[in-house]
Amino acid sequence: RSLDTITLSGDERDFGRLNVKLFYNSSVEQIWITVLQAIEFMETFVFAIKLQNLQTVRLVFKIQTQTPRKKTIGECSMSLRTLSTQEMDYSLDITPPSKISVCHAELELGTCFQAVNSRIQLQILEARYLPSSSTPLTLSFFVKVGMFSSGELIYKKKTRLLKASNGRVKWGETMIFPLIQSEKEIVFLIKLYSRSSVRRKHFVGQIWISEDSNNIEAVNQWKETVINPEKVVIRWHKLNPS
Repeated sequence: RSLDTITLSGDERDFGRLNVKLFYNSSVEQIWITVLQAIEFMETFVFAIKLQNLQTVRLVFKIQTQTPRKKTIGECSMSLRTLSTQEMDYSLDITPPSKISVCHAELELGTCFQAVNSRIQLQILEARYLPSSSTPLTLSFFVKVGMFSSGELIYKKKTRLLKASNGRVKWGETMIFPLIQSEKEIVFLIKLYSRSSVRRKHFVGQIWISEDSNNIEAVNQWKETVINPEKVVIRWHKLNPS
């Protein structure tokens, strides 16, 4: 989760640390973040977040100037694993902004183990929170899917290229993958790409769908799919940059 940006004027760039107070209000499942700094601001931000999600998210602070144009001049982040219901002080090192863009895109995927026909049905349904172009050009998006078994690529398929509207794309496409081996050995790698009319394709993010995926939602979807043949299991997934 990213915190809303904090604005500094151009002559206040000489800083090295950001001081914040954090605590988790478990009764209403909210995280309270107070930013304390010598440079004239003390603001509190409140976000609703479920207790179980604290283990998996990072808090990101971006320090920006607004003049002559909006520009990120520093950032810092921290894990929320150590957060407690007691207010705690943190002093975070501010680092130059990273060049790696954070992926916020999510994909809605459907999976079905068609045991009778010995095949996997994969549905590429929809994408949301898609990045927008920094130019007036509209971005189009497509998804590439690879099916692996024992580390080897067995099949690959891709969706058609569709233009985004309000940060969303709806493909509603169904792909069929024949099963030569046990369904338990199968791994799907699903990659989202963008393309503008003048530029080559650009990788946005990806998700592994398998029993040992690093994404717990993907693991749960795959387990439910294998245990319940012929059932279509549909889930939204946050994409990872790698």
